[in-house]
Amino acid sequence: MGLFGKFEKHHKKDPMQRVLEGLHGCIETKDEIRDEMIFCPEWNITIRPEIDQLDQQMAVLNFYVSSPDWEEPLFECCAGTGRDTDTAIGTATGSFLFAFMQGIALMQRGEDGTAFESSFAGHTHRWSVYKSNVVGIGEKTGDDDDAKEVTARYWELLKDHIAKRLGNQKMCYVKIYAAKAVGADGEHITGECRINDVPSEELGALVGKLAAKWNVQQFASQKQFFFIKQDPATVLPYPYSDAKIPTLSVMVKRALDIFAEVKTQEQYEQLFDKLNEAIGDETLAWECLSFLPEICAERAFGKLTFSEELLFSFGDNSTAVYKNQLADFYPLGNLMFSLFDSGIFGERTNDLYRSMIGMSSIYSAVEKLSENGAAPEGRISALIFNTPPGFEIR
Repeated sequence: MGLFGKFEKHHKKDPMQRVLEGLHGCIETKDEIRDEMIFCPEWNITIRPEIDQLDQQMAVLNFYVSSPDWEEPLFECCAGTGRDTDTAIGTATGSFLFAFMQGIALMQRGEDGTAFESSFAGHTHRWSVYKSNVVGIGEKTGDDDDAKEVTARYWELLKDHIAKRLGNQKMCYVKIYAAKAVGADGEHITGECRINDVPSEELGALVGKLAAKWNVQQFASQKQFFFIKQDPATVLPYPYSDAKIPTLSVMVKRALDIFAEVKTQEQYEQLFDKLNEAIGDETLAWECLSFLPEICAERAFGKLTFSEELLFSFGDNSTAVYKNQLADFYPLGNLMFSLFDSGIFGERTNDLYRSMIGMSSIYSAVEKLSENGAAPEGRISALIFNTPPGFEIR
């Protein structure tokens, strides 16, 4: 019957049911529908779809894919258009299946992986990358390569840059999106590269340069995913991966409670000691002190662009590290904003958020960039952090 034929048979009242039934039976392993989610028992993977937008001819679907074998859930947003709601949902779901889930299937089966190595914090890590199909929209001429060459093209372009951004993760994923549109007002190029759903300005520019060379009549785009899995033999222990140890969320909540108590310069100067005592992990306490205010400021000043790197100063020496490499940078930020959104801090939330922004180095830089009250624009270079004696990069 095919994917789109399945949608023709669905009843018209429950779009989520149509999404679930469109996924069910189309994944490259056995699956079952559980509470508006798809569970794949052989892979121990759960897919939770979410309808973001829906009208008579367009669907925007979010997919959250999780496994206890991964540190974080994976996310993909797919849009689809069609003659009616059913076919729009079918197009969006098909995009998810034909690229994202096809790459997941390769990784779960260990098929067609390409081995490579990276180095982080003095340790060598071995990886295998599984490259999904390239899914394209529109037509472009001058691209007569076979399917394998097309599949490998973006990896060959980006592999060295991606390797430099890997740390000690068990797994990470990379999304590539390239597009070129030609109209009366000229050409419009889009190049996007997201590592664990965090955009890389540098790598996106490389993707955009490739798309700029396309010969396009009106519009063309390509999307591809890399799923990168670390060899278990090179995965180093991480203190917050054991369920017996208090979770990072508990630690972040403790840290935010202490941040909320800071009203004076003297209290700020005592902040690290209080965090260290409450958390019991000098590295994590220092990361909460250093990272959380900067992450708040990055969100607050969204018109600025920020370096992908941080500089850690160890006395006379400094080490540059990509934020993507760190086990805690983005997870700490995600947990912090989840706690803010939960309402657990009540009426204190906005004051705490503003207070933390004011503690950041970014805020100091913004004050210098701002002139006559105008909104700041520009790029913030890599922040430099002076580390305490017990700090370790992880």
